Amino acid sequence: MKDGNLEETALIDEMKRRNRRRLVGAVVLAACAVIFVPMLLEKKPGPLGDNVEIVIPPVAGTKLPETKLPEAKPPEVKPSETKLPETASPETAPKEAPKEIPKEAPKETPKEIPKEAPKKLPPTAAFAKGTYSVQLAAFTDDKGANAMVNRVKQAGYPAYSEPIDTTRGMAWRVRVGPYKTREDAAAVRNRLKKDSYDGMVVSAR
Repeated sequence: MKDGNLEETALIDEMKRRNRRRLVGAVVLAACAVIFVPMLLEKKPGPLGDNVEIVIPPVAGTKLPETKLPEAKPPEVKPSETKLPETASPETAPKEAPKEIPKEAPKETPKEIPKEAPKKLPPTAAFAKGTYSVQLAAFTDDKGANAMVNRVKQAGYPAYSEPIDTTRGMAWRVRVGPYKTREDAAAVRNRLKKDSYDGMVVSAR
C-alpha cells in the first residue's frame, strides 16, 4: 500500500511540474505576442510622394504623339517700372543735432569773512591840567622811543614821546593819549594789553 501511495504522489508531482511549464510557456508566448504583433502591424507601406514618376510602357506597334511642353517665359519687365532705390543726397539727409557741451557750474567765490570794525578809542584832549595818558615805556635815547612810537601808531593808537630830565640824565617816555578822564585812559590801557603792550595810567603833566 505504501508503494502505491508513493507512485501516486510521484505522478501528481510530475503532473504539477508539467502544468507549471505549460503555464510559463503560455505566459511567455502571450508577452511576445503583445510586444511584436503591434510592431508588425504598424509597418505599412507609406503613401507615394509627389515626385514619383509613373512610366507606362508603350504597347507594341503603337506610337504615342510627341507632345512638347510649353516653355515658360520669364515675365517682361518694363524699364520704366524698375526703379532703383533713391539714395539720400547729402543735402536732404537728416543732419545730426549738434551735441551740447555740458557747461561747467560757476565756481562759488569764497565769501569774505567780515572783519570786526575796530572799536573807536576815546577822543584825546589837549594837554591841560587834569588830563591822563597811558605810559608804555621809557628809553635813554630818542631812537628807541621813536621806533616804539611808530609801532604803536601803526596799531591805531595816538602815541607820542616826550623828553624828561632825570638824575641819571635825559630820558624819553612813550605815552598814548592824552584823555580827559581816568576811565577813558584805563579803557585804552586794557586794549593795549590785548595788543601785548603793558602800560599804566598817569597824569599827562
